[in-house]
Amino acid sequence: MNTFWDEKIETLPREQLAELQLERLQMTINRAYTKVDFYRQRFEELGIMPEDILSLEDLQQFPLTTAADLATHYPYGLFSVPLKSVVRLKFPAASRGRPFVVGYTKRDVAIWQQLVARALTAVNIGRRDIVQVAFNYSLFTGAFTFNQAAELLGATVAPTSIVSATLQLQIMQDFRSTVLATSPSFAFHIADTMERKQTKSADNFLHTGVFGPECMPAEVRSSLEQRLGLQAYAIYGVNEMVEPGVAFECVEKDGLHLAEDHFYPELIDPLSGDRVPPGQQGELVVTTLTIEGFPLIRFRTGDITILNYQPCQCGRSSVKMAPPLQRSDSLLTVRGIGVYPEHLGSLLQEVAPEVSRYRFVVRRRHGLNDQLEVQVGVPVDYATDWYGTHALADRVRSHLRRSIGLGIKVRLVEAGSLTGMPAEVLIEEQGCDDGM
Repeated sequence: MNTFWDEKIETLPREQLAELQLERLQMTINRAYTKVDFYRQRFEELGIMPEDILSLEDLQQFPLTTAADLATHYPYGLFSVPLKSVVRLKFPAASRGRPFVVGYTKRDVAIWQQLVARALTAVNIGRRDIVQVAFNYSLFTGAFTFNQAAELLGATVAPTSIVSATLQLQIMQDFRSTVLATSPSFAFHIADTMERKQTKSADNFLHTGVFGPECMPAEVRSSLEQRLGLQAYAIYGVNEMVEPGVAFECVEKDGLHLAEDHFYPELIDPLSGDRVPPGQQGELVVTTLTIEGFPLIRFRTGDITILNYQPCQCGRSSVKMAPPLQRSDSLLTVRGIGVYPEHLGSLLQEVAPEVSRYRFVVRRRHGLNDQLEVQVGVPVDYATDWYGTHALADRVRSHLRRSIGLGIKVRLVEAGSLTGMPAEVLIEEQGCDDGM
C-alpha cells in the first residue's frame, strides 16, 4: 500500500511542478537579493537583477555557493532575517575547521517537520507505530525534528539516543518498538549484540528501519533486513539545509524521492562546474525554494549521485536520486560522523606541533566506515620514551574526541615508515576490533 502525507503535491504532474518551482525560485531570488549582502553583491557583479531569472534554466548563469562561502560569512552573514526571528541554530558537526551556522525561522522548522513526516509516511509509518529513535542527538540535530515529525503523525516516540545496544534491545522488547531510526553503523552494532545475546529477530516487533545520515549501500540494506527482520529505508539530508528531509525512499526502494517543491536540484561536473546531461553521474547542487532564514542558491553539496526522472510505481512525480556513495571532496563519514582529514590534520598540529607526518586509516565493515585510526609519526629516539609516547597518544586521542565527538584509535609509528603525503588516507576493507 502506498501512502502519502500530501498526495496532491507529491503526485503533482511534472509540468505543474516546474511552474511551482519557478514561482518559488523567483521568491527566493528576490529574498536573497534584498536581504543577503553576499547574494546582492553577486547579482551586481553579474550585472543582472532578480527579474532577469525568467526560467529554471536561467539559474545556470548564477555562481555556485560553497561551504567555504558559509564559513567566510560566519556567523550571520547569510541570514536573511534578524536573529530575533530565528528559533533554531544548527552548528554542523562536519567542517574543515572553520565554523558556520545555519538559522531556521519558525516557518522553516514547521516545513522541516512536514518534510520528515512526508518521508515517514512514504514507508507506511503511522499513528499505530512506536518509533525508537537511536540517533546521536549531539551530532545529528536532525534527530529532534525526526521526533517532532513522528509525533506529528501521531506515532509514539521513544528517543533512546545512543544508549548501549543492550539497553536499546531491552527498550525495543519492553515497549514493542515497531520502527528503528538510527545510523546503519549503530544498527549493525545492535544486530551484533542481538546475536551475541542469542536474541532472534522474531522476538521483536520491528517491521521498518529508517537509516541515515550515512549512506546505506545495497549489501548493507540486505544484511540489516535479514539480521533485524525489518524493511530498511534510507533518508537523505544536506548538512547546510535540512538533515534529514531533502530526499527519502518509498516502499519501492528505487531511489530517494527529492522534495522538489522545496529544493531545486542540478547535477554538475565537480571539476568544470558545468551541468551534466540527464542520466549521468554528477555532483548534486541544490537551491532552496521555501527556506526563510537561510536561503541558499546553487549550493554544492559535495555528494555524487544520478538523477532519475522516470515515473515511480508509488505514484510520486518527484525526481529520484541514487544513494550518494561518493563525494567530490575529502569528507569521510565514520560511524555516521562526518570528518575532513585536513581538519583532523590541523587538530593534530594544535595538540602535537612536533609531529610532521601522520596517516589516517579508515577500516570498513559491511561497506561502512567503521573505525578511524590515526598513525602519528615520531622520531626513533622519541619512540623509546615509554612515558612520552603514551602521554602523546593520550593527548592526541583526548583532543580529537573533544573536537569532533568521535573515538579515534591513535597509534605511534616511526616517522620514516610513513610515506606519501604528510596526511595520507588509506581505506582498509576489513573488520575492526572493539578497542576504539
